[in-house]
Amino acid sequence: MDLNLARTFVLVFQHQSFTKAADILGVSQPAVSKAIRKLESDVGDALFVKSGRGISPTSRAVSLATDFQRAIDIIDNAVFSKNRLSIYCVEALMHTLGDIETATFKVPPFDQELLFDQLRAQQIDLVIDTTTTKDSAFEIESIHSEPIAVICRKDHPKIIGDTFTRELYYQLEHIEYKATRDGRSFLEVFAEEPLEHRNVVRQASNQATMAMLAAKSDCIGLVFQSFAKEWADRLNLKILPMPVKCRDVPIHMIYHKRRIQDPQHRTIRELIKQRIHSI
Repeated sequence: MDLNLARTFVLVFQHQSFTKAADILGVSQPAVSKAIRKLESDVGDALFVKSGRGISPTSRAVSLATDFQRAIDIIDNAVFSKNRLSIYCVEALMHTLGDIETATFKVPPFDQELLFDQLRAQQIDLVIDTTTTKDSAFEIESIHSEPIAVICRKDHPKIIGDTFTRELYYQLEHIEYKATRDGRSFLEVFAEEPLEHRNVVRQASNQATMAMLAAKSDCIGLVFQSFAKEWADRLNLKILPMPVKCRDVPIHMIYHKRRIQDPQHRTIRELIKQRIHSI
């Protein structure tokens, strides 16, 4: 059925006037009359009858009106409601972004190939992550870099004050991330000097788990510095400088080039960059 017929019918039903419906639609009264006759032919029943100088709906019109209005509302909501962008954001930076009305944030998958496949398939609209690619289909902006910090519980028995040496770092028990990149651990990816053996006794799948494990044990862990500052007081954690030379972790904004000029996409990209730059 032509949706325009349903819209015309609902207006005629609401105002019980072909003339008022025509004025609202910006068409002639004969055009409205023709549309109603066409709809009556489709449903097989009269919808309006003359009543004095006006018209009145038939019982068939009354039964159709509610269903037609509901259908029009559903279609209008689908077409004109704000689209929510689906965004992968590295978990350690989610606290800096807060709520964005038209965005839903998710933690990126470990599988980077899956991440880019989902961008291509428009299942994900934007990615904020440490990963990158040489695929020319994607736009990649460097928007931030995060220093790596060491965390431990404040009353750790072997770490006195803020003194933390390289020797002590290697003597302590460590929590390590389960996820690897190209077979290398998180620290191996960003270390700028040869690494010695570390006594890894626990593993964490994300920075939140890393922080909680460090807070409840004598192990040390590695997190983004901004994440550590956000949660140190709440989890009774101590933040220590990284004694092993490491480069900062680069954060990229990644999206398909077909979205470069998308107005909503551009607005959210700029908002995210503003909030991350405020760290």
